Amino acid sequence: MTIHVHARVHAVCLTALLGFVTLGLPAETFAQPAHIARRLGGPARFTPPVRNVQNLQKTFARPQTQRELTEVLKLAELMHIEAEVKKAIADGAVREVTISPGTNMLWMAHRPINRGRRRPDVLRGVQWGGAKPFPAFEFVIDNLKETYTFVIPEDCGNIALVSREPSREQARRDAEAAAARAADEARRAEEARRADEARKAEEARRAAEAAAAEAARKAEEARAAEAARLAEEARKAEEARKAEEARLQEERELSIRPFVAGYFGKQRRQYDENDPAGLGNAFLPGFCDPLVGAKVGIEKTLSGNWVVAPAVGFAYNTDESDRSSLFVDAELNYRFNNRAYIGTGLGVWDLTHSDFITPTALLHFGLPLWKGADQRTLFFVTEGRVLLRRASDIDSNYQFWGGLRYLFR
Repeated sequence: MTIHVHARVHAVCLTALLGFVTLGLPAETFAQPAHIARRLGGPARFTPPVRNVQNLQKTFARPQTQRELTEVLKLAELMHIEAEVKKAIADGAVREVTISPGTNMLWMAHRPINRGRRRPDVLRGVQWGGAKPFPAFEFVIDNLKETYTFVIPEDCGNIALVSREPSREQARRDAEAAAARAADEARRAEEARRADEARKAEEARRAAEAAAAEAARKAEEARAAEAARLAEEARKAEEARKAEEARLQEERELSIRPFVAGYFGKQRRQYDENDPAGLGNAFLPGFCDPLVGAKVGIEKTLSGNWVVAPAVGFAYNTDESDRSSLFVDAELNYRFNNRAYIGTGLGVWDLTHSDFITPTALLHFGLPLWKGADQRTLFFVTEGRVLLRRASDIDSNYQFWGGLRYLFR
């Protein structure tokens, strides 16, 4: 297996760990640092300080350091690259770097006291939290399966794994192979393109001849289709003329149409006459009375969509029957194309009681619920009236209700 050694930066070595948290993180990655290192050196360091490459080679060549390095790699489950790691250090295949505050490492070696003696161990998930960068050596192991980036701080020799990722060297080789394949495919594609262009040129010549013949055929078809279209348009125009005549005739026949309506609602009125000045500022009791009513009338179509509709009706007071009211309305309505309408009007309320008879101002609308083919229509309607006798006390002199209105043929 070919091993590629490169150089890069990142590492820390620690003597004091502040904010220690055990997260149970795997060797390959961690979301948050489990250990934050704030100082370098100290009794738990892996080796004495190593200030240059020769010193690094000499220090890590010691038998005890070699054994402890093997133990660290075993703990980190990296025994499959033990030989490559040791060779990179022995050959001095490293580069000098500086480690910035906030740099994360997957794990770091150190030598804490265990059972009365210092033994090699690894801390997983370490972040350099010091106030400034520190110098270190970096080297990279690539076994064509994965790329491992290691750092060794100069102050303590605590070897650390900064990253573990898919093989960059294998990715480079794959890219080169892909580029070679692409070039060969491009050459073959070019040859095929030229052959295809020759074939297409011949096909184009034949197609041009066929297209000319097809164009002549389509031109003849287009002339025949245009003649048929003109004939169809003439037929439709005649049908439209006849339909419009029928519509106008129907409108003339429907210019006067009866209707009947039923309602449920209420009125609020002041019946007391103790307001001689007629200013509406005397204290007068107002009565809210539920009503059930009906009215009949005739719609007369004016020009356009305007309709005038005189009507007469009766509002039965279900609370005080002696306050029931006979009334008349003169409606002016605007009819929409979907037969809905909105309108206003004037009227007279309470014709059955001469002492309390009052003119009214009407506002109402209707929405079609059902439409018959012969223009019969059932509406949902809402009506509101202002009882103008005491218009100055409009909040106590009004009437409104809703119901159904049926328009006959």
